[in-house]
Amino acid sequence: MVPRIQVLASYHRGNLWTDELLSHLDDVAEHLGAPTLDVDYLDARRLGRERAFMLQRERLEGRQAVTPSDRLLLIDDAALAFYLARPENGQSPSRVVAIGINDPVLQRQARAHGIKRIMTTGVAESSLAFLGEAFGAPVPWLVLGDDTAVGENLTRAFLSRLRASASGQLAGVLWDWTPEEVVRTLETLPADARVYLVEGQTTGSGDLDPRRRRWLETLSDQGVPVFCHLPYQLDLGCAGGVLLDTRRVATRAIETLLSPVFERQPERQVVMEGRRVLDARWHARVPTPLAATIEWFGVDAAMQQVEGQRTMLLWAGVGVSGVLGLSLLVMAWSRRRIARRQRRLMIDHATGLPSQQLWEVEAPRRDGCLFELASPQLREARERFGLVTAQAMLREQLPVLGRALPEGWHLYAGTGMNLLGWVPASSRPEDVEALFDSILAHLGELAPGGSGQRLTWYASLLCLDEHSGDITQCRDALDEGVRHLARRGWPQPLRCVSPRAPGGTTRFRHLAEALEGLIEAPQSQWRLVFQPQFSRRDHRLLGAEALLRWQHPEFGEVSPGEFLPVVESLGLTRQLDRWVSRTAIDWLCRHRERLDGDFRLSINVGLSSLEDVDFVAALGDALHERALPPSCLEIEITEHADFGELIHIEQALVGLRRLGVRVSLDDFGTGYTAFRLLQRLPFDAVKLDRELLAAAERHERAVEAYAAMIRFCRQLGLEVVAEGVENATQARWLASLDVQLLQGFHLGRPSESETFLALYAPVRSGADL
Repeated sequence: MVPRIQVLASYHRGNLWTDELLSHLDDVAEHLGAPTLDVDYLDARRLGRERAFMLQRERLEGRQAVTPSDRLLLIDDAALAFYLARPENGQSPSRVVAIGINDPVLQRQARAHGIKRIMTTGVAESSLAFLGEAFGAPVPWLVLGDDTAVGENLTRAFLSRLRASASGQLAGVLWDWTPEEVVRTLETLPADARVYLVEGQTTGSGDLDPRRRRWLETLSDQGVPVFCHLPYQLDLGCAGGVLLDTRRVATRAIETLLSPVFERQPERQVVMEGRRVLDARWHARVPTPLAATIEWFGVDAAMQQVEGQRTMLLWAGVGVSGVLGLSLLVMAWSRRRIARRQRRLMIDHATGLPSQQLWEVEAPRRDGCLFELASPQLREARERFGLVTAQAMLREQLPVLGRALPEGWHLYAGTGMNLLGWVPASSRPEDVEALFDSILAHLGELAPGGSGQRLTWYASLLCLDEHSGDITQCRDALDEGVRHLARRGWPQPLRCVSPRAPGGTTRFRHLAEALEGLIEAPQSQWRLVFQPQFSRRDHRLLGAEALLRWQHPEFGEVSPGEFLPVVESLGLTRQLDRWVSRTAIDWLCRHRERLDGDFRLSINVGLSSLEDVDFVAALGDALHERALPPSCLEIEITEHADFGELIHIEQALVGLRRLGVRVSLDDFGTGYTAFRLLQRLPFDAVKLDRELLAAAERHERAVEAYAAMIRFCRQLGLEVVAEGVENATQARWLASLDVQLLQGFHLGRPSESETFLALYAPVRSGADL
């Protein structure tokens, strides 16, 4: 069982810094499978340390019956000061981590007591360097500080970094400021002086005063931008900077507390980098190479401002007839300038590439070629490890792609992990196709610098001519080309496509439209087939897995791998699961007497159905109405599913087990969530992924890993099902291991209901069928 984590925060609920950090701590703890955090607030800023410490001691004295946590996380100075002042004979956690400690004396005391520290003030250096690069170093800074105990430490630490920085210079400090005083002070400073907020009257000591929280907006309205490095300050009206990645801070803290080698963790970890963020009004003043790396906000307001300037020029040109020609020239220049600015703002924040919207604007309509790139490894990374990891992998690959693509080829960010591009019409289409083939082969041999992973890339290619459709039709054709490659297991590196006729739809859209009409009465095209499951030694039939099939009137047999993602994207998973569960239970009821008493039918259910509070109850009612024992039904959940709120899934699985329905984890052993799920969720069985068995046939180490995984599952009291049994050699080897069920083509393929019954459940003499 993962241990609880106790959190002590210096400031009250509603403090912007505390709330933001705690929200990320909760998310990270949930992601890592830790229980919900137990949080206490000292309220030291609002109540004063002496009274806050006294109240916290009283609260702790009332918890003598509760086992204290062995993991403690301290947020900010007052929390650490309270911990250090605890009685010597009091119970002490073995692992303590502190975040955001600013007092140098407390930092030394924490080091002496072996407390691990996550330091965040270093991000100020990154922010100063970035702003110096954006505005031209050295920038004269007017610093807004705070003369409270915590604020003074923060401000003095920032001033020390500013004095040591080549990117900026100190123009002045305001310790106790108002908007009016900031404006007056700026009038006495150089014209290029800018304002930086560290801690002050809008946050820190003034964070309980809603009126002061509008002061940054007041300054902005008066033409005074204020820069910062804390994310919540951006919400108050700051104009940007390098924003501290508080999620990274939270992740380091929780991982350190849970690490099996806590003692070997560094005593001091520094988080310095973050998001480069600026208000779009500054876009025209930032060097173009740097602009591509920045996350711009307020784009709509900036474009409205430029549009207003263009409108003013238009009326000026109309009103002053004597200089009409000059006005027209000015307007043309303005229009080009606005178009250039709009293109520069169309940047995808995750990759730094031009956005898909810009691709749609710039892609040629009459000549050239369009393409879409996809990598199966990126898709797998997103499925198993999440979007952030996949985006980081993609960013690593961009320099490789940039070097491999010929000069003049343009690359854009697409949807998901795909990339878009276009090729100017400088070559014949067949030459572009041959060149693209060689580029894709070359890309598979390249790896990014450092420890980056080598990826395999595939593409769909569309060459334009005077008969090409609009850009939407071209995009649909490219998407369909990539999906075609994926459905067939990536059999070739390049697929050439043509735009559909106007009004035509892609296969994806066709399936989506069919599903929306079919979901209310799916029995006309949907059916269940059944794959048998056998005991490992005597191959006696013990159960079956019900699998969904779709016979489309136009496309024929559509594989689940193709239409299930469509079902999920349309939000129809719950309706599909209800139909599958009802149909499976009806089938089991009709043929129960032909099957052995211990026969068990498995069905796959999506997480959205389990999160439905009525699903378990409806399943129980259906079994009761048909007089079926709940133990004859098993619910399968795939390990690759996106497990978000585990607490809701856990409640549903507990309800199923209480009902008597078994629950198994499908595709076990290939995803990153496996052990976390087994620790938290009450499964009865696991189904080992077929890829593991295939690997065990080829690699000696994989044999050892497969056997070790079985031992691990059996020690947890779980039944083990071996999937993907394709030959007799595998079946004989599995018979020597501690698995309970075998499933695979060697023993039995998925078959229609009557075929399954004829093969595995012959009619018994005298049976009333």
